[in-house]
Amino acid sequence: MDIKKLVTFVNLVETKNFTKTAKAIHATQPTVTHDINAIEDEVGVKLFNRNKRYVNVTKNGKDFYQKIRPLINNYYSAVQDIQEKDKKESLQINFGYSYNPFNDKYIPLWIKQFQIKFPQVKFELVNLNRNELKQKLVSNDLDIMLTTGLEAKDLSNVKIYPIESEPFKAIMPRNNPLSKKTMVKLTDLQDEKLLFLDNRWAAQDIINLQNKIIHLNKNLIITYADEISSLNVLLKAKQGLGLGLYCIYPELDHGLIYVPLDWDPQVDLVAITQKNNEKRVVYQFIKFIQEFEFDFN
Repeated sequence: MDIKKLVTFVNLVETKNFTKTAKAIHATQPTVTHDINAIEDEVGVKLFNRNKRYVNVTKNGKDFYQKIRPLINNYYSAVQDIQEKDKKESLQINFGYSYNPFNDKYIPLWIKQFQIKFPQVKFELVNLNRNELKQKLVSNDLDIMLTTGLEAKDLSNVKIYPIESEPFKAIMPRNNPLSKKTMVKLTDLQDEKLLFLDNRWAAQDIINLQNKIIHLNKNLIITYADEISSLNVLLKAKQGLGLGLYCIYPELDHGLIYVPLDWDPQVDLVAITQKNNEKRVVYQFIKFIQEFEFDFN
């Protein structure tokens, strides 16, 4: 017995008229008759006494109506609730990223300016390391993940949207002799104190560069930071030289300077989403990020 037949039954009890019921449920009168006959056949009980002039509900029909009416109400309430929930979810963006000063500066700006145009959109932010973010994206717990193009290469069934591309630079105090160079070679870092990021938080681009520096230089003093925020503190405290990008550190503290590194691979900042993501607002937000004008010093 389907819900449409039960709606027909309830309506006929309340109108006591086949013509009115047919009009109310947008059906033909023969369809109403067919549905009522089908219900009576299924329950094996006469629910209506009827002829060409009148329709009367039997005692069993009234009892059946008292049980069915709340079920119909609950059905429509459940449909409304799930539709409202789906509408809210379609306007929610689950956005994943790993903390760094760039994200700390620009993500609030993106959200604030995007909501001027789309005020109904809600953001849920997830701050995790790169591998945890990948797992959440694959399991559809994230709509968007901000990462590098190299990190995205091992993911299948994703769409990749480029945002920025730039080469690595060395971050160092202005009074370091290397700051006078127009280009720092990786072998110039011999005997320098270096600040590296732990592999758990570092993107593959940084891991490759760190490994190459270790390979080329035998005398290094390396301090590993377990995350970007710790590394940023060590940089500000001038505890060593770091590896950076505007897309990690858009602004440096006074006394620190960027110097280009002799390292060819560019780093691509990208937004990625699952190919099966059907939220229109997700792609509108990605396009907004792509067109955003960054203010790099």
